[in-house]
Amino acid sequence: MFRPRVLLLLLFVLLCVVTVVWVGIDRRPPEWDHANHLERAFDCYRTLSEPGHDRVKEITEASSFYPPIVSCAAGVLYFVFPIAPLTAQAVMLAYLAVALISVFALGARLWDPAAGLLAAFFLATAPFVIFSLTNFQLDLPLMAMVALALYLLVGTDHFRHPGWSVAFGVASGLGMLTKPPFAAYVLPPLLWAAWHAVTAPDRRRRLGLMALALLPAAALAIPWYGPRALGLPMQVANRSFKQAAESGHAEAFTPEALSFYLRVLPSQLGVLATLLFVWGLLAVARQRATRAFLWAAVVPFVLFSLIQNKNLRYTLPILPAAALVAVAGVRSLDLRWSRALTWVCAVVGLLQVSMAAFTFPSAPAVSFLPLPLVFGQPPSRADWQHDRILADLARESAGAPDRTVSVVPNFNYFSVSNFRYEAAIRRLPLQMVRPWSDAPLGLDFVLLKTGSQGPSFSVARPERIMKAFDGGDPYLGDVFPVIGEYPLPDGSRGILRRRRIQPLAGIAASRIADLLRAAPAQLIGTYVSDPVGLRARVESAPEALVRGYADRVTLEAESAVVGEIKRRDRTPLRVHEIRVEVDGLLFNPRRLVETGHLEVLDVKTLRVQHLTVIEEDLGAFLRGQPGGVAVRLDDGTAHVRASRLGPTISARVRLLPGRDGSPFALATDHVRIGPLPVPDLVSNWVVRQFDPSPALRRLPIAVVLGSLSIKPGRIEIGP
Repeated sequence: MFRPRVLLLLLFVLLCVVTVVWVGIDRRPPEWDHANHLERAFDCYRTLSEPGHDRVKEITEASSFYPPIVSCAAGVLYFVFPIAPLTAQAVMLAYLAVALISVFALGARLWDPAAGLLAAFFLATAPFVIFSLTNFQLDLPLMAMVALALYLLVGTDHFRHPGWSVAFGVASGLGMLTKPPFAAYVLPPLLWAAWHAVTAPDRRRRLGLMALALLPAAALAIPWYGPRALGLPMQVANRSFKQAAESGHAEAFTPEALSFYLRVLPSQLGVLATLLFVWGLLAVARQRATRAFLWAAVVPFVLFSLIQNKNLRYTLPILPAAALVAVAGVRSLDLRWSRALTWVCAVVGLLQVSMAAFTFPSAPAVSFLPLPLVFGQPPSRADWQHDRILADLARESAGAPDRTVSVVPNFNYFSVSNFRYEAAIRRLPLQMVRPWSDAPLGLDFVLLKTGSQGPSFSVARPERIMKAFDGGDPYLGDVFPVIGEYPLPDGSRGILRRRRIQPLAGIAASRIADLLRAAPAQLIGTYVSDPVGLRARVESAPEALVRGYADRVTLEAESAVVGEIKRRDRTPLRVHEIRVEVDGLLFNPRRLVETGHLEVLDVKTLRVQHLTVIEEDLGAFLRGQPGGVAVRLDDGTAHVRASRLGPTISARVRLLPGRDGSPFALATDHVRIGPLPVPDLVSNWVVRQFDPSPALRRLPIAVVLGSLSIKPGRIEIGP
């Protein structure tokens, strides 16, 4: 007897076994975004398990772009199961179950249970779905929530049934908390359902139910999206185009870009399923009851083809609709042919699972396709030496907190992302950072890799640093000697260096002090230019200077230009009456003595004792920022207005002493969007887009400001 639900369960069990076996074999570190999401899952677990956390605030603010629901699902599992790869992948399997049940139920509703089973089979055996089961990413959960929302949307019967409508709203809210692009996948079929509701005889009732559906969706989504309402669209635009261009993607609207997803669909969905999908797009035209819905559900293929950023993950949530369209293609054939083809699909699908998970047999390549016919990645037991490297770092750190390690390469298994995650789950007091651009400021260790440094768009800085350590800069290698080397599976070597400054012999401390006093511009040159009347005073014990350490260097200047000097899209700021104290200056003494160049290696504290900002200079600086901000300074307050983010936004701002590691804080009131006042309850949602103080918490050195005061026409720091 044909039991589709039993077969669906067996299919899911098969994929569970494949995932468990794959994860049990693989020993590679998680790659890039995979590692970042795993780190967020561990951070969520730690926030929930440790006392002293503002749990809601920390979880909702953990990422500016990725909602917390998937990562915290894994974090909750860590209370019961080990913090291990298989625990995280159990979350992916749970979402896959939601996707398969939703597609099965949707196919059964549109046609019959056999059609639902075939659609679920197409989805479950899609090569990129198998690949996604071995990575902790948000796109497979997003696919599941899209499939569930589509099923519930059909169940509303164009918003005729209250229960289905509310369920659709809840699923939509959860979908938005899975990943922001959820709306792009669901909006076209939602508009189709809304059109039917508007044109129905009882449209008033149906529109009321549609509004009822939006209530739980908004209630779930707004607490996370509200504070990001202004910043998130800019992030989406940057990821879609600007960052894509930096990563070397083909320009939008070129033939290569527009055809990308069509050319990779066989590798993503499966060759046979893709052919049936293409046929189904035509065949479904004869199925009046389903054609509009299915066509609308695959419209996002077009949308994501238009943006410059391309990745197979971005169209994964469209595969449930593509699987249903492929089933429509099978059903349009003669009964004998459709039965035979179903058996062929079963054999090909199971073969795809083996090829995608274990490359057995290996997938053939086709010259005109950018990927092999089956996209997959086999497990590997290769040892990338993370355990040894982290053990050496822990030993060398000797338990000292906040040691900083610069991971120079951006290789997928040897990058700052996976080292930061693995240091976190081992609870090592290490801060992993990316390679430096100007000087190795604040670094205790440097981790290098010979050979490939990663994707071509990201290797310029790592390759420059490697050349410096390979003899191009002997002074740098002298300060960071090698303390460990590790053979890596790709034939390269990992190299661990530690900062150790050897005292200079035969050099008078007074000469070093004279050189420091003669090079004040170099001390601040990265972020300061055009100083007027700059002078320096050095206070330090002689024996410390020969070891590259000065207790205090005091800098004074009549004026200078500060800011991101090298960025042409940022206007710098001129400041006046400057007095700055640099406490605990660590520098490279040999480079200073032999070349006259001051290379700053660390600073304990930067104290701004006095500084004046004139309103005219501040206005020019703010107008050059992306928001187009204008300012007027009164006694104790600044009146700020931003005009380039849609409606004009205005607020009254006061300066407060710093907190949470930021050198200052802002207090705002009288916030308005255009002529409309913003309630105090949500004013922070608006102000946070312009508040620079949270970003200043990530400065590589501690910055302490004197007393802050706003006066008519100027801002003063210190007496």
